[in-house]
Amino acid sequence: MWVELRPVGVVRVRLSDEEVREAWGSGGVGGEVEIYPEYEPALEGIEGFSHLRLVVWLHKVGEGERRVLKVRPRRWLRLGVPEEEIPEVGVFCTDSPHRPNPVGMTVVRLEGRRGRFLRVSGLDLFDGTPVLDIRPYVPRRLSPEPTVPPWFRRLQELADGLRRRGEG
Repeated sequence: MWVELRPVGVVRVRLSDEEVREAWGSGGVGGEVEIYPEYEPALEGIEGFSHLRLVVWLHKVGEGERRVLKVRPRRWLRLGVPEEEIPEVGVFCTDSPHRPNPVGMTVVRLEGRRGRFLRVSGLDLFDGTPVLDIRPYVPRRLSPEPTVPPWFRRLQELADGLRRRGEG
């Protein structure tokens, strides 16, 4: 089977990749989603949504990194969690860009629309990231009581404790 994907737009961020990485723990960065002209009609009616789900191609992931099946979720390091506390888990349990198919999904706040340009906040994507699809973030998609595994809950509690003490 062959799958062909064509981007409908691209993420525009005026920050370096490192600045975007650093902002992950604080809620992401502001930027713009530029939709290609031929897809502009698909934006009709989008202004009423507060949040959007962006489906993207993680274009900076190298071919060798796509073979990785287990990782230590390194984003916890940015929250102050010591590396030895972070377990190695399957890539499907993480937001790691290193995965068999570097397809990413993120939720952003829609701040405004100007033609085919969407001003958004809460981005955790690099400048130039290809956008494959946009979907509204709607209440029926919210899980009222999501659960996480014990290892994730332990890391979150550790990060929260470090942040309260001013260490993270």
